[in-house]
Amino acid sequence: MGLIEAEVYLTTDAAHPYLEIKLDGEPARTVPFKPLIRPVTAAGGLRQFVAYPLVTDVGPWSFRACLHPGDYLPAGDNKFYTSRHRQIWLQNDQFFDYKPVARVSPSRIVKIDPFPGTMGPRPLYIYLPRGYREHKTRHYPVLYMQDGQNCFERFAADSYAGTWRADEIADRLIADGAMQECLIVGVGHGGGNRLMEYLPPYARLPEPLEAHPTGAIKRNLIPLPGLAEQTFRFYRDEVAPYLAEHFRIQSAREATAICGSSMGGLFALYVGWEHAEFVRNVAALSTSFWVTRGPAGQIEAIERLKRAEPRDIRLWLDSGTLDAPGRGDDGLALTELARDVLFDKGYRPGDNFHYHRADGATHSEAAWAARLDQVFRFLMPLR
Repeated sequence: MGLIEAEVYLTTDAAHPYLEIKLDGEPARTVPFKPLIRPVTAAGGLRQFVAYPLVTDVGPWSFRACLHPGDYLPAGDNKFYTSRHRQIWLQNDQFFDYKPVARVSPSRIVKIDPFPGTMGPRPLYIYLPRGYREHKTRHYPVLYMQDGQNCFERFAADSYAGTWRADEIADRLIADGAMQECLIVGVGHGGGNRLMEYLPPYARLPEPLEAHPTGAIKRNLIPLPGLAEQTFRFYRDEVAPYLAEHFRIQSAREATAICGSSMGGLFALYVGWEHAEFVRNVAALSTSFWVTRGPAGQIEAIERLKRAEPRDIRLWLDSGTLDAPGRGDDGLALTELARDVLFDKGYRPGDNFHYHRADGATHSEAAWAARLDQVFRFLMPLR
């Protein structure tokens, strides 16, 4: 492993900034920033500097910029950026792996309601990352999230159970250089049809209770198969083409992710396992494996993991340890069973597989939001 000269550009009002670097096994060292030979003064009297630290030619390295005594980027006690990049821009207190324009707009969310389609009208929420307006040649990965009504804090009024704060968490991680800029697409569920929409077709549920014209309650005694395959086709054949037509996206499976919890986690796993040609990056949180229990007691979602060949996907699998305070286990036992099956199939902890046990976490939006930063780092790492 050799050393190469990295480039770090900084826009600041500081007079004498410097770079503090940490490499594995070495004490921290400093490198001064120098004004650019042809300095560009930005609005507010900001100036542009550059530093040329020697870093390893492969692998990540950690650094922070000191602007004034005790004033660092990133802000925080002993907090450092960690990156594999060798050319970096620090501007507006944010990390960029490309040269940004002088004025970068903040993220925004486009809400389309109703978004029509074969699964019935529903809201679609599209998070556009910082600078989307200005950087018109850039195309972005796409992260689909289930239960779109609950995804974003900016639309908390649409939620029925609190939000994942996906917009706030993505903003922070992107600013810290810990997550790729991407579109996050919250696909709304179909209200009373939610359970069936996310249920795989190999699982069956009784038809919901209905009021008969006579006033009696009737139920179809023949269980109905889940509609997850139809929901997937809605994503693939209707939502994805709409995004490609109206937004600048990357459509390759390597640039596509899906994330959900509970029934939404079951659907995410279904899409990743059954349709790996569409998506490579999958996160299934607090997955409702139990709902696929068959007449002989088998958990069909896990049985399908056993029977099939390993898939070329990157998978985050997790569970809390409580359904609610003082009761339940958030499906921990079945999630660990699924983990062990995947271990038997050859999956190992690392870049392509991560199992997380969230001790004390409940089956709730607040609990999923609390670990969403880890999920986003896994799904959309800044390579």
